[in-house]
Amino acid sequence: MGSCSFCNENERETYWSHYCKDCAMLRRMLVLHDPTKCVDILKRCLIRNADQINNKIKIELKNGNDLVDYDKPLTRKQKQEIEIKKITEK
Repeated sequence: MGSCSFCNENERETYWSHYCKDCAMLRRMLVLHDPTKCVDILKRCLIRNADQINNKIKIELKNGNDLVDYDKPLTRKQKQEIEIKKITEK
């Protein structure tokens, strides 16, 4: 039949249509709602800013109740601990 005119990955819904099922749904949403509103919603839901990324890193790397602030430079003791871990892991 041919590929979708938007994503160029999926097959078109019908011979006479230009879009696949998912892209056709996106197009309908953009026609029904204000495109700038749709873009704002997608940005808010799908794109992370620097604060959200840093918070996710802190949560994932949290050890017990100790929360290390990765924005601050490491102390001499922390550097030594990291070096010891590197040596013992090899």
